[in-house]
Amino acid sequence: MPNDSQQDADLSLQPDLASSPETRTLTRRQVLGAVAAGGALWAARHARGQGMAGPHMGMMGGGMAGMSGMGAQPMAKPQPAPFNRPLPIPPQLQGQLEADGSLAYALRMAPGRTALLAGVQTPTWGYNGAYLGPALRVPQGKPVRIALRNDLDQATTTHWHGAHVPGRMDGGPQSLIAPGQSLDDTFTLNQPGATLWYHPHPDGRTGAHVYAGLAGLLLLDDGVDKSLGLPHTWGVDDIPVVLQDRRVAADGTLLYMTSMMDRMGMKGDRFLVNGCEQPYAQVPAQWVRLRVLNGSNARVYNLAFADDRGFQVIAGDAGLLAHPVEMRSLLLAPGERAEILLDLRRLQGKTLILRSNSGTVVPGLSSMPMDADAFDRQGFDLLQLRVMAPNARPGRLPARLASIPVLRADAPLRRFSLQGMSAMMAGGGMAGMMGGMMGRQTGSENTGPGGMSLGVGMQHLFSINHQFMNMAVINQRVRLGSTEIWEVSNDAAMAHPFHVHGTSFQILSRDGMAPPEHERGWKDVVFVLRDQTVRLIARFDQPAGQDHPFMYHCHILEHEDNGMMGQLTVA
Repeated sequence: MPNDSQQDADLSLQPDLASSPETRTLTRRQVLGAVAAGGALWAARHARGQGMAGPHMGMMGGGMAGMSGMGAQPMAKPQPAPFNRPLPIPPQLQGQLEADGSLAYALRMAPGRTALLAGVQTPTWGYNGAYLGPALRVPQGKPVRIALRNDLDQATTTHWHGAHVPGRMDGGPQSLIAPGQSLDDTFTLNQPGATLWYHPHPDGRTGAHVYAGLAGLLLLDDGVDKSLGLPHTWGVDDIPVVLQDRRVAADGTLLYMTSMMDRMGMKGDRFLVNGCEQPYAQVPAQWVRLRVLNGSNARVYNLAFADDRGFQVIAGDAGLLAHPVEMRSLLLAPGERAEILLDLRRLQGKTLILRSNSGTVVPGLSSMPMDADAFDRQGFDLLQLRVMAPNARPGRLPARLASIPVLRADAPLRRFSLQGMSAMMAGGGMAGMMGGMMGRQTGSENTGPGGMSLGVGMQHLFSINHQFMNMAVINQRVRLGSTEIWEVSNDAAMAHPFHVHGTSFQILSRDGMAPPEHERGWKDVVFVLRDQTVRLIARFDQPAGQDHPFMYHCHILEHEDNGMMGQLTVA
């Protein structure tokens, strides 16, 4: 843990520079100007290696004036959404019943080509297909075996996000699958039914591998939703909504970390749902359930409907809430999930637009203006719903959903603090900061799909407890079976989604106040706002040894890849 003398210099000041407000303002401007200039230089060098066109470089040469968002590359707003392509529905895998009573699933990671944008073929990676993957439907309490095959040209992993599994089955960075090799994960999920997901987790390359298309849903069934009468006809009144943003070059190639500022979090200017840009879905005029995953690398969504209609939030990351919560907007950070119900019973023939009303919330999440791009400052459409005649067994909205147990801590409080850019400033002020951002570019070779850059990872840019991710270091040791309270304080200039592997938690408080009602269920990602302290409580029932520890990290993937992650054993 840091001592009292350690300072987080999250693009702010070292003590010897902060003698007056005037000096403080000037220094911040100097820092941001240096970052802008460095960004132009880095991007120009990087672009020459990728053969990018010159006009992009002209914009970046203008310093801050050319940086409307996290990336220095221009982000042209898409034309008004045509909603002329149907929403793809990922197929379900129910598993093959084995002689021993277990269910067997198979996932193959391989390259392909996908029409993310209409009329444009993009080289991508996917599970059992060209982009994203099938929805694995797993019964609670049933042993499963998932055969993972890696037919990519580089090593990767598959992490079961939100699943309570042992560390050796968690798919963290220690569980690399080499090209052409296979790995079997076997486990039994004894936790509440929930919309979980899976994605790669290699150290320093998680952002690039997810951006290339590797992700999918893991649906844990405990039978409660059916007994309550919730909508559950897959693809009809139970609709998966995987939200992502991407940048795509004119030739269809995915653009990843084409600017130095993308290290702050990779954001795109094209908005995908289930791998399709701004599609439409035909839905019945009855209660409809949307299972929403923020599968973006860094983008925060403030979900709402264009007509400002209300909706019912019934579940968070890791299970149903105690009761439905009516809302008109829902902030969803990377890695978070939510299930919502829409009452469409009297809307046959109507259309609804799901969008992100970002401008009302997102710019205030950071004290640094360049953290918000043009889309964050306004908003954008995501999905059109076309309400058709009822065509499935009608679902309903129950008054009560699930019983949420009260947890009692039996171990000392554990504290975590989140920092950004601290190593660069601590390394020698302005010179140290620029040296860190312009330094070693681990993994920057263009070996992603179609020559996509793998970006920059393993830099010491973001930290937890002033410690950077180190595969050789165990940062925390927890007793198996214990229930702990974790206090997470955000000392950084921007909000960070904090994720813990191997367990689910409940949010006890935000700055000493009870969390909002829609956050009072089971979670595995908590969005910690700047200057905020959050307390969580979790029981650790899954073992994780030193060879396969659990991770805890920021779920902005470029932060995770560049230091903001730690390792946790449970024994």
